[in-house]
Amino acid sequence: MGSEPELYVRRSDEQVVRFDPQHIVEALVREARVDVELATKISLEVKEAIARAGVRTLSSSLIRELVNVKLLEHNLEAAHRAHSRLGVPLYDADRIIRQSAREHEAPPHGPEGTSLLLAEAIKREYAIREVFSDVVADAHLTGRFHLQSIGAVDRPALLASSVDYLKRYGVALPHGFASARPARHPEVLLAHLVKFSAALHGYLAGPVVWDSLNVALAPYVRDAEERDLRQLAQALMFELSAPAVARGGQVIACEVHLDWDVPAYLAARPALGPQGEETGQPYAAYGEIARRFLRQLLEVYREGDAEGRPFLTPRLVLHLTDRFATIEGYREFLDLLCDVLVQRGGVRIVFDRDETRSFFSRFGVPFEAGHERAETWRWRTAVLQAIAVNLPRIGYQAQGDVLAFFEQLTDVMELVAQAHLEKRIFLEKLMALGEAGPLALLALRREDLTFLKLTWTTHLICPFGLDEAVWLLTGRHLHESDQAVEMALRITAHLVREAERLSAKHKVRFVVADSTDEVAAARLARLDLRSPFAARAAETVSGDAERGEVYYSRPFKVLPQAAVRALERVRIEGLLHDFGLFGVITPIWLGEKVTAAEPLAALISRGFFQTHSAGILPAPEFTLCMECGRCARGLYRQCPHCHGVRLDGLALGAQTFSRLSTWNRGLLAEWRNRYRVDEDLG
Repeated sequence: MGSEPELYVRRSDEQVVRFDPQHIVEALVREARVDVELATKISLEVKEAIARAGVRTLSSSLIRELVNVKLLEHNLEAAHRAHSRLGVPLYDADRIIRQSAREHEAPPHGPEGTSLLLAEAIKREYAIREVFSDVVADAHLTGRFHLQSIGAVDRPALLASSVDYLKRYGVALPHGFASARPARHPEVLLAHLVKFSAALHGYLAGPVVWDSLNVALAPYVRDAEERDLRQLAQALMFELSAPAVARGGQVIACEVHLDWDVPAYLAARPALGPQGEETGQPYAAYGEIARRFLRQLLEVYREGDAEGRPFLTPRLVLHLTDRFATIEGYREFLDLLCDVLVQRGGVRIVFDRDETRSFFSRFGVPFEAGHERAETWRWRTAVLQAIAVNLPRIGYQAQGDVLAFFEQLTDVMELVAQAHLEKRIFLEKLMALGEAGPLALLALRREDLTFLKLTWTTHLICPFGLDEAVWLLTGRHLHESDQAVEMALRITAHLVREAERLSAKHKVRFVVADSTDEVAAARLARLDLRSPFAARAAETVSGDAERGEVYYSRPFKVLPQAAVRALERVRIEGLLHDFGLFGVITPIWLGEKVTAAEPLAALISRGFFQTHSAGILPAPEFTLCMECGRCARGLYRQCPHCHGVRLDGLALGAQTFSRLSTWNRGLLAEWRNRYRVDEDLG
């Protein structure tokens, strides 16, 4: 008899080795906790299967697939799960790398960008199998709720910080890599902010948030001339937009909070100036220079980039208090602000009526004793995870029974809390590895300070489809009757109470919030159309159910297509905002006829004094020409500059501006249906 032909295996580390069944035994014992005797039996069965098939070219992935089949044949589902290989099918990988998976007009991804897409696909699968329990994973996959940014399971959702950390420590990176001493000059401080934002971006699923930037910068520029302030404003806007090229087409998500008046929680604090030293004066002493820089920043934002295109990042968040009109120069500033909003939009206006909640609106946590005792450079919080709750699904199950709806909502909230805790435990384990682990920057220690303090973190609960749930229970939408609004208030109150109860129960902070996720509204609606409640869902979702271009309303929003005036939309949604929700805003989609600043000034004033709204986000729309690169306000079929027809749109998505060609079908359906206000905003 001739000896068996030798088989060789191409391993994942690109080495070719002789096939040895003993390696299967070792892998099953190590990875799947299978006992040696059974592992040996399976390895021999796999060897026989290879021999019968006459396979001569083996790979480690093929052998793993054959082993997994045998594990299922032996009813070893847990072992099969532990032994499974994560990856992307060759077809999908080829489409992503060759760019054929993107929409025809979407900006192309560079090699770094496609690497990130492939890695995210693997991490999504890893999260479902390894991080979250079966009951949580099933709830996500079937659409009871949606785990936002699940492909970024190994990082927090966002991080908010005081700029004073950079003033005190400069740029401090793990392992001493490219660190820099505290800045002496304002342009160096801004360079540090840009560099550190880019570093943090790799550790977060969402934006880096900087608090009260114009006030923080003021001690560095107290004697600066307007020309110098303008150059600083230009540096900030352009430098935070530029790194997208180096990150495979990814824009650095950055949010900058700005103040017309120094925030009350900051006013009496010692101001940190050059090299992180105290200036001897409180921040309140720098209000005028902070306002001067704010004006220059808005003027640069209004001009746009070299081609007149709007800046997509950083996103500006402007806080106004009831002292706004008492400060000299407010009228000229309001005119400038409203002109910016008409021409560019995208500046979020936050109404800080209650000084005690101003800190919460930025950091997502209340200004408690711990923050009051801590130095300003210690102020830093993170949202670890955000979860979108499918309220219409609960409405379908309740079948019009209000009591049943609230009982089932409580059950879902318990499961949402479990999902949050599972993600938190996973992140805590990564953080425990310190600077030697994957979250090295977040675990970085300076003196007695860990960069991210886990006790100051939050978990967001974002209820999608509130308007639709109200319709299922009352037969009316929010804009149609006071009865519908009353039901929405009851549901919101229940959500807030449950979040407070779960916070006390689990000793972590759950917060009911708005959402910037661009997937959840469409995904949850599509899943409901495939559920046992499909017939009812077809009557409830917005958009085109037959084509799958459907969506639910976003958290605490009137239906986008509701034909109501801007102030009425602000009033209704403001009643819900009054429960102390985080990140809530009312978008105002501006029609092409809104060209004057005065109506927006009136809307801001009336919104502040006549409603309970947390804030508004005016949003015009733009046409981008792919031929000449110019941008025009409004939507055109032909470029008004070069008459080209290769066009893309730029509009507000989920609180951020982006190209229409990058949007999913549900978000596009919502955009087509939006009620745009013209001329009379009241």
